[in-house]
Order: sequence, then structure tokens, then C-alpha cells
Amino acid sequence: MKKLHQFTKFGFTIIELIVVVVIIAILASLVTVGYGAITKNAYNTQVVAGVSQYRETIEAYKAFFKVYPKTTKEIDDQRIAVVCLGDGYPQDYCGIISDQPTYEDRDFNIELAKIGQGGAIAIEKLSVNQETFVGAVYGIDVTGNDKSPTGFARTLQYALKGKDADCKLKGAYSYALQESPPMTACEIILESVPAR
Repeated sequence: MKKLHQFTKFGFTIIELIVVVVIIAILASLVTVGYGAITKNAYNTQVVAGVSQYRETIEAYKAFFKVYPKTTKEIDDQRIAVVCLGDGYPQDYCGIISDQPTYEDRDFNIELAKIGQGGAIAIEKLSVNQETFVGAVYGIDVTGNDKSPTGFARTLQYALKGKDADCKLKGAYSYALQESPPMTACEIILESVPAR
């Protein structure tokens, strides 16, 4: 007796393919979200560790020389005297602080090297409202009168990824937040300075 037709199943049904595609999409979105959180935390840890190291060096400089190190802008009596914290930034540039382009200060770095060495804290540019950070900055800047009686202070400033991120360092506070992309600008006031 002859069989007319024998049907055998080859391949997958459309429903099976759709289920596999949906599962892959869900897994991919979970990996993407997890990767973003990991890179944000790694960046923030790198910046906080770098600022902490420079802060220790700057405080050691003050303990030894009885004054904080001055930036070239401060020596030149500029109102805003902020410079990149460290060296090795792309094109020696580390952002815009208080509407002022901010660059490495070779003389400041040489002076600070009397106590300790360091390089660029980070090379990724973060923008928080009107300010742009690559790594961290040091120097005299405008602050709120609630932070300094003169409205000016010697500061360390840095930006972290994430809205309302924990600035982590003793005395650090967030002074600017941004929703999209979420960023937090942090500041440490080392000392009040006379109005400029």
C-alpha cells in the first residue's frame, strides 16, 4: 500500500519565532540597563577617588606652606581663578566654570608637585546646566552667600553622573542638578576668600 503524503515538520512556527524574539529583546534591555548603571558607578568612583587624592595633596600643601596653592589666574588677580585639577586633559581643557573656559595650569601643577603628583581625573565631558566638566577643577569661584560670607571661595568642583548623586566626600554638597541627562555638580569649599 502506498502512502499518499507524509507530512513532516520542518522549522519553527511563527508563534515560536515571535516568542524567541521577545525573549531576546527582554534580555537585551536588561543587559543595557545594567551596563549603564555599572558605567555610571565606575565613572563616579573614579572621579570621587581622584578628587579625594587631590584634596589630600592640596591640604598637605597647605599644612606645609601655610597657604593653599595659588593658580596662575589667581596670581594675575582674575575674578574667577579656576583651573583643571591635574594634567593630561584633551587639549589641556577641562570645561566651563562660571562662564569661563577652564584649562590646565602648568605653574599650579608644578607647585602642587612639590607635595604630590597626579594626572587627569577623567576625560569624559559632563554638562550640568551652564557648566561643563571634564574631571574636576580647583580655584576661586563664585559661591552662594550661604556658603561664603563674601560670595567667593577657594573650591574643588566636580560632576557626577546621576540626578542627585551622592557627592561622597566630607564637606561636599551638590549645587546644581540636571534632569536630562541626569547629572549632579558637587563642590567643596576649602576656604572663604575676599570678594573679587
